[in-house]
Amino acid sequence: DTSGELTPEQHVARATLSQADKMKQVYQKQLASKYLNDLASTVTDKCFLKCAQDGMLDTSDQGCSAMCCDRYLDTFELVRRTLQTRNRR
Repeated sequence: DTSGELTPEQHVARATLSQADKMKQVYQKQLASKYLNDLASTVTDKCFLKCAQDGMLDTSDQGCSAMCCDRYLDTFELVRRTLQTRNRR
């Protein structure tokens, strides 16, 4: 067709691709949300176990907790960047 208009089949194909893209974006957002929740839970658990005395955090444990979270997240970011670099090769 030289008029530049799409056939009905082409409209359906575009709509289907658009819906697939939207579904993919929704799935990626859900996956990212779950991933962040899991990360926060893991950091909380590990740092609580490391820093809490008698199963409770008090003001003297705040420094330990903050340092633990910072180190965990810094290490996580380093590993993420390293894996991302390797995957590009």
